Amino acid sequence: LFPQHFMWEPLRQGDLRAPCPVMNTLANHGFVPRNGRNITRESFVRACGEALNILPAFADNIFTTGVPSNPTPNATFFDLDMLHRTHGFIEHDGSLSRKDIFFDPSNRFDPETFDNLVSYFGDSETINISSLANARARHAYDMSLINPEFEITQKSIPVIVGENAMLLSIFSSPSEHPNLDNPIARRDWFEFFFRNEQFPVVLGWRPPSVAIGQYVGTVVEEIIAQSPSDVPLTFSP
Repeated sequence: LFPQHFMWEPLRQGDLRAPCPVMNTLANHGFVPRNGRNITRESFVRACGEALNILPAFADNIFTTGVPSNPTPNATFFDLDMLHRTHGFIEHDGSLSRKDIFFDPSNRFDPETFDNLVSYFGDSETINISSLANARARHAYDMSLINPEFEITQKSIPVIVGENAMLLSIFSSPSEHPNLDNPIARRDWFEFFFRNEQFPVVLGWRPPSVAIGQYVGTVVEEIIAQSPSDVPLTFSP
């Protein structure tokens, strides 16, 4: 663990935050600038490695996906609030923990939305590919019923499902569940992280002992494959 794992601070007035709870948590712990500004490739890759044991090449790919959110041509950095200015890019409908932008453009954590997601886990203390695939799909369907502009395109599926795969990898316990292609996350870690935008170190969480990398792609494929057949994967308004 690094000192920043123990240096969580709540959001301050003037700080910028994103629709992505992982990015917000990195800022809350000081792995990236706490004010949420000027996140460069170098600082992002270093933060992902130190905070979450993500391989540099994999973190570099994530940064490459996010930096176009900066409207400046050929930008080399982004601010966290830029990630929700372009709907359907990083910010998207059917969020696990935010109201759709149709209802709330702030992208702040919404307990009611998150409670709807975790209700699909029942009493289980763990979350696996199958249970998260089912919960994500049915949660998205629920959101589609109340948002007349709800949309999930085929192009956005890799980003949306990729987020889920990353969460399983981050909050799994390889010592208990060593199969990287079938991660099993502790639910208490998962919920604590979302509700507080804080790494659950106080609950015993540590960054994965095996570096997170390309194997996440296999998890993405499995989440898609194990999604319920009676719920659509994509939606149009």
